[in-house]
Amino acid sequence: MKRNHLIQLLTLLTIAIIAAVVGAPTTHVPSAAAAPLLQTNLLTNPGFEAPYNGDGSANGWVRWDRVSSADLFDDCTNPYRKSPRWGMATDFIHGGGASQYVGNNWDTWAGGVWQTVSVVPGTTYKFTFYGRGYGSMAAADPSYTGLNMNMRAGLDPNGSGLWSDGDVVWSASSSPHDRWDLFSVEATATGGKMTVFVAADWAVQGVNQCYKFLNTYFDDAALVEVAPPAANTPPPPPTSPPPPPATSTPIPSSTPIPTATPIPTDTPIPPSPTPAGATICLNAFADDNANGVHDAAEGYMAGVTFTIAGNGQVVSQVISPGSADPVCVEGIAAGSYQIAQIVPSRLEMTTAANATLDVTEGNEYGVEFGSRLRPADGEAVAVNPEPTVETAVPTIEPAPAEESGGMSVLAISGLVVMALAVIMLGVLIFLVLKKQ
Repeated sequence: MKRNHLIQLLTLLTIAIIAAVVGAPTTHVPSAAAAPLLQTNLLTNPGFEAPYNGDGSANGWVRWDRVSSADLFDDCTNPYRKSPRWGMATDFIHGGGASQYVGNNWDTWAGGVWQTVSVVPGTTYKFTFYGRGYGSMAAADPSYTGLNMNMRAGLDPNGSGLWSDGDVVWSASSSPHDRWDLFSVEATATGGKMTVFVAADWAVQGVNQCYKFLNTYFDDAALVEVAPPAANTPPPPPTSPPPPPATSTPIPSSTPIPTATPIPTDTPIPPSPTPAGATICLNAFADDNANGVHDAAEGYMAGVTFTIAGNGQVVSQVISPGSADPVCVEGIAAGSYQIAQIVPSRLEMTTAANATLDVTEGNEYGVEFGSRLRPADGEAVAVNPEPTVETAVPTIEPAPAEESGGMSVLAISGLVVMALAVIMLGVLIFLVLKKQ
């Protein structure tokens, strides 16, 4: 009798253990169908991979540069720009097997590469790329952070393929020394084409930037749709039958028209609330003698685009009016901002392209940039034979290897429970056979 109770008890216990193992929660592995869809990258060869063209540009990309007619190497504090070199880099890579190198030795430069793609008019697109720079006197030294490479991303909503087009929307500029930074800009297509630009400019007014190595690297670019065209909402259909036209109802003569009550002289009028944030006022002056100073006889320039950016985001973009009255942007939160000027193709800058401004709450700041009409010989896109590229190779620490994971605690617990169930089931079978 006791043996029958023991067998029944072991049977119930074994069934309970097996049910617990079968019903135990398992770690959910999302299926491939649950993964988010990737956005379509519209660029050709976005990773700047081989093969490269004979002029040093990656396949699918076109090189561009801004060249000054005068060589001012003896006085590098006055910015000048010589044609850089282009080529495939395999020493500094963000992804894939290559990156686009653009650089020079000793002479400052401005340029990059561009690409035009087909888009849907009215659609908003986002252009991004990763950029890295290196400026030094010796290959063994780290990049000198005092140098300004003015790296930024550009997006032309009409697809002209011209970096000097006034319609190009530029991101905030920065100088990623010995590191990869992400650059990003958005614009809405005005037609069926858009042009993307990767850019850097080592020429800075008032700063000696003539160093032996003036190198930049571009990698992993993307142009993706972020907002579809706005839908045209048709007007609501007319009411059938249409409502009668509204008529003006005269005020009955017996109803007096209320009159405004004057404010008593002893009641103070509350002051208007002070607007939150700071104010930044910007203007562009006509620096006819190119001395970088707004002299009394010099007027103002119209059509210069100003960009206010902070924390990698564009806060506001305005255009100079061409008069003594600046254009002001209110409600700027406290913080550090990059103020940049973008001049039309007929002008050339005579002051720095950007300035850093530390803003505090409730204050007003004024910034003026100088430019002048471009000389008759102008600036041209130079296409030179590819010279030998002298590149610096700073020491790069290898990335730490990923740790391999072991068996989880949940899996070990499941194996132990299954083993106990098998043992108890064996005992149960033994007792049943022995009884017979």
